[in-house]
Amino acid sequence: MKKVFVMFLFGSFLLAGVSFAQAPTAATPAPSTPTHAAAAHHERHPEMHAALRKLKGAKSDLEKAAHDYAGHRVKAIAAIDEAIREIKEGLESDKK
Repeated sequence: MKKVFVMFLFGSFLLAGVSFAQAPTAATPAPSTPTHAAAAHHERHPEMHAALRKLKGAKSDLEKAAHDYAGHRVKAIAAIDEAIREIKEGLESDKK
Protein backbone atom coordinates (compact mmCIF):
# COMPACT_ATOMS: atom_id res chain seq x y z
CA MET A 1 0.00 0.00 0.00
CA LYS A 2 2.80 2.41 0.91
CA LYS A 3 4.61 1.65 -2.35
CA VAL A 4 1.43 2.32 -4.33
CA PHE A 5 1.03 5.67 -2.55
CA VAL A 6 4.65 6.61 -3.21
CA MET A 7 4.38 5.72 -6.88
CA PHE A 8 1.10 7.65 -7.11
CA LEU A 9 2.75 10.68 -5.51
CA PHE A 10 5.76 10.41 -7.80
CA GLY A 11 3.56 9.95 -10.87
CA SER A 12 1.44 12.92 -9.89
CA PHE A 13 4.50 15.15 -9.76
CA LEU A 14 5.70 13.93 -13.14
CA LEU A 15 2.36 14.11 -14.92
CA ALA A 16 1.20 17.38 -13.48
CA GLY A 17 4.56 19.13 -13.81
CA VAL A 18 3.92 20.76 -10.47
CA SER A 19 6.41 23.36 -9.43
CA PHE A 20 6.35 24.47 -5.83
CA ALA A 21 8.77 27.34 -6.37
CA GLN A 22 7.26 30.80 -6.44
CA ALA A 23 7.47 32.71 -9.69
CA PRO A 24 10.04 35.51 -9.52
CA THR A 25 8.64 39.02 -9.28
CA ALA A 26 9.76 41.92 -11.42
CA ALA A 27 12.06 43.12 -8.63
CA THR A 28 13.73 39.70 -8.35
CA PRO A 29 16.67 39.24 -10.71
CA ALA A 30 16.44 36.28 -13.06
CA PRO A 31 18.33 33.18 -11.91
CA SER A 32 21.66 32.56 -13.58
CA THR A 33 20.98 28.83 -14.01
CA PRO A 34 20.22 27.57 -17.50
CA THR A 35 16.64 27.07 -18.64
CA HIS A 36 15.11 23.61 -18.75
CA ALA A 37 15.72 23.39 -22.51
CA ALA A 38 19.36 24.37 -22.12
CA ALA A 39 19.82 21.96 -19.22
CA ALA A 40 18.42 19.14 -21.35
CA HIS A 41 21.49 19.34 -23.57
CA HIS A 42 23.89 19.01 -20.65
CA GLU A 43 22.38 16.38 -18.36
CA ARG A 44 21.13 12.89 -19.01
CA HIS A 45 17.47 12.23 -18.16
CA PRO A 46 16.42 15.86 -17.68
CA GLU A 47 12.86 14.87 -16.74
CA MET A 48 14.09 12.69 -13.86
CA HIS A 49 16.37 15.47 -12.62
CA ALA A 50 13.53 18.00 -12.90
CA ALA A 51 11.25 15.71 -10.89
CA LEU A 52 13.99 15.33 -8.28
CA ARG A 53 14.33 19.11 -7.95
CA LYS A 54 10.55 19.53 -7.65
CA LEU A 55 10.30 16.84 -4.99
CA LYS A 56 13.08 18.47 -2.99
CA GLY A 57 11.23 21.79 -3.25
CA ALA A 58 7.98 20.18 -2.12
CA LYS A 59 9.76 18.58 0.83
CA SER A 60 11.23 21.94 1.80
CA ASP A 61 7.79 23.56 1.65
CA LEU A 62 6.29 20.82 3.82
CA GLU A 63 9.10 21.11 6.35
CA LYS A 64 8.30 24.81 6.73
CA ALA A 65 4.56 24.18 7.25
CA ALA A 66 3.04 25.70 10.37
CA HIS A 67 1.84 22.47 11.98
CA ASP A 68 1.62 18.72 11.52
CA TYR A 69 -1.90 18.29 10.10
CA ALA A 70 -2.67 15.22 12.22
CA GLY A 71 0.46 13.42 11.05
CA HIS A 72 -0.27 13.77 7.34
CA ARG A 73 2.54 16.27 6.77
CA VAL A 74 5.07 13.85 8.26
CA LYS A 75 3.68 11.00 6.14
CA ALA A 76 3.90 13.17 3.02
CA ILE A 77 7.55 14.02 3.80
CA ALA A 78 8.31 10.31 4.24
CA ALA A 79 6.61 9.54 0.91
CA ILE A 80 8.66 12.26 -0.80
CA ASP A 81 11.84 10.82 0.74
CA GLU A 82 10.88 7.43 -0.72
CA ALA A 83 10.17 8.97 -4.14
CA ILE A 84 13.54 10.78 -4.07
CA ARG A 85 15.27 7.51 -3.19
CA GLU A 86 13.49 5.72 -6.07
CA ILE A 87 14.52 8.40 -8.57
CA LYS A 88 18.13 8.27 -7.42
CA GLU A 89 18.16 4.48 -7.66
CA GLY A 90 16.62 4.70 -11.13
CA LEU A 91 19.28 7.14 -12.29
CA GLU A 92 22.00 4.98 -10.73
CA SER A 93 20.65 1.85 -12.44
CA ASP A 94 20.96 3.54 -15.82
CA LYS A 95 24.71 3.99 -15.29
CA LYS A 96 25.22 0.23 -15.11
